[in-house]
Formats: sequence, structure tokens, C-alpha cells
Amino acid sequence: MSQIVIDEAILRALQRRAEQMARGELCDMGQPVCDVPAVEDLRRAIDVLGAHTKQGLQHQHAYIAALSTAQEAERGRLARELHDEVVQQLVALGHSVDRVQRLLERGEGERAVERLQGMRGSITALVGELRSVIGDLRPPALEELGLLPAVELLLGRGGEGPPEVALLVQGEERRLAPQSELALFRIIQEAWSNIRRHAHAGHAEVTFRYSADGVVVTVTDDGVGFANADHDQAPAGHWGVRGMRERAELTGGQIHVKSSPGQGTVLTITIPYPGVDGRDPVCGMSVGPDALGAEHAGHLYRFCSPACRDLFLAQPEQYVVPA
Repeated sequence: MSQIVIDEAILRALQRRAEQMARGELCDMGQPVCDVPAVEDLRRAIDVLGAHTKQGLQHQHAYIAALSTAQEAERGRLARELHDEVVQQLVALGHSVDRVQRLLERGEGERAVERLQGMRGSITALVGELRSVIGDLRPPALEELGLLPAVELLLGRGGEGPPEVALLVQGEERRLAPQSELALFRIIQEAWSNIRRHAHAGHAEVTFRYSADGVVVTVTDDGVGFANADHDQAPAGHWGVRGMRERAELTGGQIHVKSSPGQGTVLTITIPYPGVDGRDPVCGMSVGPDALGAEHAGHLYRFCSPACRDLFLAQPEQYVVPA
């Protein structure tokens, strides 16, 4: 067996690469350190660690920013609903109590009883509003029944009057990861809320299309529409595009919005399935259909980073499962 002699300068170069990665200096990733195959294999493995460290930091920063944005949006929505619906009804009930007290003081007991009966109906309606708010915070149907039944219940809470809404399902239903289902439900919830409040639409449609790679949900309405729909900052009073996009991206998905004034709006959400066919063969990370690719033995593989791709191409036999 032949013995490989490695120059000390090569080892020092490899050491410097590892030290750079430890300090977060990742600019030299992908640059070879020598012509010795074994050392280059080790260098590629170090580059993979560096690439994953970089991706981890980027995802962490993006997640923190998206989480903060989503939390503020939820707090704002909850504050508006409590103020516009619950608080106003409580104020009205307080006035009703004052009126009943005055009626009793004047000896008008029958009218006081009528007022109390009306107040009872108001209290029942208020309890319903509070249950609706609580259900929006953490929809129990999503955990107990699944995504489609939860969306069906959400659309059914729109009440009477326009818009009329239809829920269509194409393909065989398949469950997503819990965080993906919650994110998709929240996006549909926001879209449906905006249709009801701002679109002035007569008809709306929510379509689920299940395929081998993932689920595509299309939310369509024939309302007033708006301009510049694909910008992160949508016009005030319309779609919260940025929040929707951040929710989708946290699950590896994408969002596309098509709209123009007077032409309605089409919101398309694509959420990929996690699984063996959608994973980097080197590190096992989930990758989408648009990720970096490379062919081997007539098969296209996807990678989370150039470092993983380079390591795979250098030693494909280490990562390909025999047929």
C-alpha cells in the first residue's frame, strides 16, 4: 500500500481554513488547498460544515425577524378585534345596566325585564365573539381534524351575504408537517379576512391541489384588486403580503400574488413536502425543486449548498443508495 506524504504547509492551510470557519469567516469556502485527493476530500467536508454554519446563522436571523413581524401582526389584529367588537359590546352593556337601574328606580319593572332580556342576547353574542377570537389564536379544529376541515370551518364562519366562497380539492389529500399546516392555515385566514373586509368581492374560491412534490393552494376573488401586488409592501388596507411570504418561507414554501385594479386577486401558495426525495443526499437537509442541482448516473440530485454539491461530486458512491 502506497503511503501519502502530506506537506506541513498543506496541513497548516487546512488548519487555517478550519480556524476561519470557527471565527465565522467563510469567504474562502470552495477554494482548494492542494492537489492531494484525500486532503481535498477533508477540505470539502470542512466547507460543508462552514456552509451549514452560514445557512444556520442566516435562517436564525430570518426566523427571528419573521417571528417578530408575525407576533406584532397577530397582536395588532387581536387588539383591533377586541376593541372593535368585544370592548364596544361591553361598553354598550354597561350603558344598558345604567338604563335598567334607572327603570327600576322609577318603578318600571316590566320595561326593566325587557331590557334585561335584550342584554342576555347581547351577552350570548359576546361569548360567541370571544370564542371566535380564541379559536383564531389557536384553531382547535386544525389539531383535531386536520387542515382541510379547519379551512372549511374558517370559510363557513363568514356568515350570510357576499362573498360566496367555494372550497375545491384536487388530488389525494396528504398531511403536512404541523408547523407547515399552521402556517398555511394562517395565510388562508389572512387572505379570507382581507377578501371579506376590503375586496368587495361577490365570489371567492379556495383550491387545494395535492401533487407528488407538495400542495398548491390558490385563493381567488373577483373583487376590486390592487396594483403592485408582488411587492413586499402591499397598499394599506389590502393584503399583508410580507407577513404571508415570511410564513410560507419559514416552511420552505413560496407565495405569488397576481392582482390589478378592478380585476380581482389570485394568491398562490406552494408548500413542498419534506421527504427522502426532497433532501440533500450529503447532509439530509430538506431542499426544494429550485435548489442547486447536479446529475449523477442519469439522476438529478438537489443540494442545500455548493459545498454539499462539491463533496457529493467528489465521492458520489458515498451518498448514492444502490438500487
